[in-house]
Amino acid sequence: MTVKIYDDGSSYAWTPEMGEDGIIIRISKSTAGSIGWCVQQMWLEQNYPRPQGLVKHLVVGDDVHNGLDLFYQAIEGSGAFSKMVKSGVDMTSYLKKYIPDEKTIIANRRAENKDFPFYHDDYYYNMNWLMEFENARMSLNSDNPLPLANEVRLEVKINVDIEGHGTIPVQFVGIIDRVFEAPGGGMMLFELKTGKWKANKAADMRKEMAYYKFLIDNADPEYLKERGINRPVTHWGWRFSAADFWMSEKVKTVSERAMMKRVKDLIKMYLDNHFPPTKDDFKCSYCDLIELCPKYAIQVSE
Repeated sequence: MTVKIYDDGSSYAWTPEMGEDGIIIRISKSTAGSIGWCVQQMWLEQNYPRPQGLVKHLVVGDDVHNGLDLFYQAIEGSGAFSKMVKSGVDMTSYLKKYIPDEKTIIANRRAENKDFPFYHDDYYYNMNWLMEFENARMSLNSDNPLPLANEVRLEVKINVDIEGHGTIPVQFVGIIDRVFEAPGGGMMLFELKTGKWKANKAADMRKEMAYYKFLIDNADPEYLKERGINRPVTHWGWRFSAADFWMSEKVKTVSERAMMKRVKDLIKMYLDNHFPPTKDDFKCSYCDLIELCPKYAIQVSE
């Protein structure tokens, strides 16, 4: 094993090895997104895992996603639902009746062997905003108001050409929050966020959605057909419930190209065994792995 030393002070003892399934590297949405934040932090998290306590926004996000799954199951079984949507009435109050309560959410958690605090106000705040969003979204597509699919898990194996390394077998994985029917009969991929929206998040959100489209475009057609999502992806969108913000738009090819470049850059970093730290000191101020970072070590020694 060769340990490389770089100008930024970083050194790595990781050697790419092909697994039994012929895969060298596995990429997820979060690892691909690390290029927009700090790949050094990603590498440290993967190689120096630490036990983490409960993070409030992650707990609330988990509950909101579970709540929406239960919500869709409930309204799908309501015979009056489709007629009400097509009538054009404001359904916000009606939809809010189907928000899963605290008892249901906690029971659902325990079925998954999870046991942590329930943040009552945050959960209901997000769910109430999401019901208002659902009302607005359903009115735009009253013929098919329910999602085509929820929580779509995809794994795709692709050979990727990487400069200086040839063709590399890579596994891409991800979970798409929601898939809706889009205008014109295609599909809209949708991401649900419980955080606050800022306009500077748009570029990264488009790359995130482009990653999901990449998974759909390269998935097994039979797998997609079984789940009723074997249509072209024509739109994507996202919802930030803490800011009461949502948007949808047609797919942007420039974002797809930017996403693919980001993924190839990350794969090359793995193959070159080099994960440079961010140059943004502001990001460093939020990192709880800074004492392990070569960039920080250089600053201290100087």
